[in-house]
Amino acid sequence: MKYLEPELISLPFDQYQRYRLVAEVLDRLRPSEQALEILEVGGYPGVGKRFFPKDEFFIVDLFAEGKPDELVASALSLPFPDDSFPVVISVDLLEHLLPEQRSRAISEMARVSSELILLSAPFQYSLARQAEKLVFEFIKDWLGWEHKYLKEHLEIPTPKLVETESELVKLGFDTQILPNGNLERWLIMMLGYYYFEGLGDALELRQKLTQFYNQHFFWRDISEPAYRHLIIASRSWLKEKPQALEDLISKIQRALEPDYQRFQLWLEFFRHGEIRRFEEKISQLEQALKSQQEEIAHLRAYISELEDFHQKVKSSLPYRLYQAIFKRKK
Repeated sequence: MKYLEPELISLPFDQYQRYRLVAEVLDRLRPSEQALEILEVGGYPGVGKRFFPKDEFFIVDLFAEGKPDELVASALSLPFPDDSFPVVISVDLLEHLLPEQRSRAISEMARVSSELILLSAPFQYSLARQAEKLVFEFIKDWLGWEHKYLKEHLEIPTPKLVETESELVKLGFDTQILPNGNLERWLIMMLGYYYFEGLGDALELRQKLTQFYNQHFFWRDISEPAYRHLIIASRSWLKEKPQALEDLISKIQRALEPDYQRFQLWLEFFRHGEIRRFEEKISQLEQALKSQQEEIAHLRAYISELEDFHQKVKSSLPYRLYQAIFKRKK
């Protein structure tokens, strides 16, 4: 299957799950599987284009490098005429804009899209923010640095799902919403991902676990409670293919809201891993110290032997004669 290529399933799990869902939706809505021109707003460094190899894929981002298929520009002022692209996607960008900027960005996406907008983001949900706070604090405590994007999530009020959908409806789009990233598994995987980052010899294991998760858990992550949601906004394709997303919708599962006491146990597990790592280091240092102490004891014994030998030499007849004859002449 095209989305199970090693290049794709090796991506970090949260990147994989968000872009694959966008790609799965477009697979079902595109007319006759034809190639399309796609614009991703805020798509640097270009992970998304790997999921659309047959399409013409363009990126607009303030951090773009100016490649032929990239353009350095703001989401608030897209440098394209109206209806320039049949498909515009935006993946985890909206939450990084200031609240007063979001309507402008949505209006710009709607202006340049002739048909479809696929807008994915973590929307306002208190449990998701609690999960992000747990991950942020764990990274800071475990790795000693602050996660830039999680920090922005916690500092900037997140967009509201209903309000965002309403704006797209007012701009003339039909909409459908899909959950993306089961919140409990998102939290466990994020904690595990950064836990292994702190263990230099475990990165290969992290890669294998990531590949396994991406290969086997994608469909299960179309479930509530979700870390993020995907808004599908269409001018006509949803009307023309009302059953197109039926199989995706049927996969949506609902579970009880997560109990974060369980994840406190996970944090304790990771911290115990740190304790074990320090215990191993202490054991190595104790062994090195023991070796050094043995070497010091050996050197002291050697020095003591030299001092005894020196005293014996000084008390010997030849040394006394040497002192009496040669030292006196000097």
